Amino acid sequence: MKYRHLFVLPLLTLLLGCSNTNSSSVEPQKTRSFLPEVGEVRMLFDHGTMGESNFYNYCPSIFVEDNKEHVYYCTNKDEGNVTDYVGYRVGTLSDNEIKFSDTDFALEHGELGSWDSRHVCDPSVVKGKFKFHNETYSYLMAFLGCVPSDCTLNETGIAVAKSPEGPWIKCDYSSDNTKINPIVPYSDFSCDTNSWGTGQPSVVSVDKEGKVLIFTTIGATNGTFTNIRLYDFSDIDHYQKLQEKNKFTCDGIRQNYSGDSFINNADFAYDLKNRRVIMAKPRQYYGKDGLNPNFVADTIDLYYIDDTEFDDIGVGDVLFAGNNTAKSWKLIGSINQELTGFLRNHNTGLITDPYGHLFDHTKIGVAFTRSDEGLGNNWSYLNTYRIYATSFAIPESYFN
Repeated sequence: MKYRHLFVLPLLTLLLGCSNTNSSSVEPQKTRSFLPEVGEVRMLFDHGTMGESNFYNYCPSIFVEDNKEHVYYCTNKDEGNVTDYVGYRVGTLSDNEIKFSDTDFALEHGELGSWDSRHVCDPSVVKGKFKFHNETYSYLMAFLGCVPSDCTLNETGIAVAKSPEGPWIKCDYSSDNTKINPIVPYSDFSCDTNSWGTGQPSVVSVDKEGKVLIFTTIGATNGTFTNIRLYDFSDIDHYQKLQEKNKFTCDGIRQNYSGDSFINNADFAYDLKNRRVIMAKPRQYYGKDGLNPNFVADTIDLYYIDDTEFDDIGVGDVLFAGNNTAKSWKLIGSINQELTGFLRNHNTGLITDPYGHLFDHTKIGVAFTRSDEGLGNNWSYLNTYRIYATSFAIPESYFN
C-alpha cells in the first residue's frame, strides 16, 4: 500500500525561513494528533494537483480507532468524469507525521436498473454488531444513491463490512429476497419528479451494538428538513424502525437571512459523558455574494444541544421531542472564509470515535470541504474540492 505524507510546518518556520539555526528562536515541534489544534486548518490529503487535475474530494465521514484515522468521502474514479464513488483512505501516525494511504474505492454505483445506478456518495460509517444473511459485521455505512443525473430523486441505503477497509456489501435484499435498500426511499415523503429526495446521511450508534440513529436530509414538495430515525439493525434481514421524527427543533440556528430556520446536509455526533448532541451544518442561504459555486455554503456552524431534559437516557431524546422541548441549539463556532481563507466551506463531517461519539472532551474536530471560486465550467471549482479539518474548544457553558 502506497502512502502520501501530510506535512504541516510550524508557522514560525514559514515566517523565518529554514536558514535560522538559532534553536531558541524556533517554536518546538508539536506532537501530531488526528484532531487538529484549536484554530488550525489542516488539509488531509491531495488528489492530483488541486485546481489542475480533474478530481474532486468532498463530504467526509471520519472516525479514529486503534490509532488509525479512517476517512470515507465522495470522489470520482476517472479524471474528468463526474461520477461519484465512496473513496476511502486510512491515516497512520509515524515519526510525528500523519501518512494517508492512496485512494481505495469502498463503494461504487450499482448496475443499470438498480436504485443506485448513477452515483453513490455521502457516506457515514458507524461501528456495532450487525447480522446480515447470517453473517455478523462490525461496521455499517449509510450512503446516498440515485438513478437520475439531475440531482433529483436521491435515496439512502446501507451497506456492511467486517473491517473499516471493507469489502463493503450493500444490503439491497434480505435472505428471503425482501427489498431492504433504499432504507430511506424518497417515496416515504411528499416527493414528485422534481424533488431532491433523501440523502446526506449521518449515523450515530445508540448502544454500540445494533441500534443506530440515521439522520437524512429530505428535499420534498413540502420543504427541506432533516429526518431522524432510530433503527435496530441487529438483524438487518428483519430490521426494525423503532422511532422517527421530522423537523426537530431549530431553535438557536443562525441563518444568512430572516426567514424560518431549517437543518439540512448536517453531520451529527454524541457526547455520552455529558449527554450532548453535536451538530455541524451549513448556514443558509448560499451564494449571496454573487460568486460561483452558488449552491454550496460559505459558512459551517458547529452547535450542541442538551439531551438531559428527559428521564429516559436514550441517545437523542431531545431531538425526538421536536418542538416540545425547552432546549435550543448553542453555537460553539464557525468555519468561514475568515478562518480558512476559502471562498466556500461546505459538506462537513465531525471527527469521532467509531461509534459516532466524542472521544476528546476538550475539543471537537470538524472536517469540511474547500471550494475556490469558479470562473468557467464546472471543473473550475470542482477540482478545488479538497478535505480539510479544524478543531474548536468546548466552551465552559457546554458543561453547565
